[in-house]
Amino acid sequence: MKKENRILQIATYLGVYTFILASLFIAGNHFIILPLKKVEEELKSAQFELAKMEKMIREVPNPEKNIEEIQKKIEKLKEKAASRRELPRIIQQLTKKSSELGIEIISIRPLEETTMEGKNLPAGVSKAYVEVILKASYKKIGEYLKAIRELPIILTLESLSITKPAEEEIGKGENTLIATLVISSYTVWKI
Repeated sequence: MKKENRILQIATYLGVYTFILASLFIAGNHFIILPLKKVEEELKSAQFELAKMEKMIREVPNPEKNIEEIQKKIEKLKEKAASRRELPRIIQQLTKKSSELGIEIISIRPLEETTMEGKNLPAGVSKAYVEVILKASYKKIGEYLKAIRELPIILTLESLSITKPAEEEIGKGENTLIATLVISSYTVWKI
């Protein structure tokens, strides 16, 4: 009987140890492995969100770079804009272009500086107007308009009226017209 008791005792110990190991495995799975899986899923989710945010950050343009580009554009526009002191230079360039094209200038004069019709200009900016009255053929007037567009300053043709001169002013064989142009330029005081 001793042998049978011994076998029974060993079997009982093995059963108890197996039960304890199985309980530890189940408890370990429930209390250790499942929470670890949950933490792993949360980590993957956080990594995905972080990657998404990094992508969004990369897509946002660099504001300092944009500010520098805008400042460069402003400087270029300031170079092309006229100052009040440059108005005589503008008139001189307009006269020079007409001479180069063989166009007779009847009158050229600055008009009063004003703000745009109902629109507020930024501080330090106004608009200067120059009235040019010239006598030339239709083709020459077109060439003159093209030539003033190519000047190194920004000029805007505000109005253009073309009339036929009186009969006594026209010579024989001449095909001349009288054109009245109002040209404007922004004048920059300070930006």
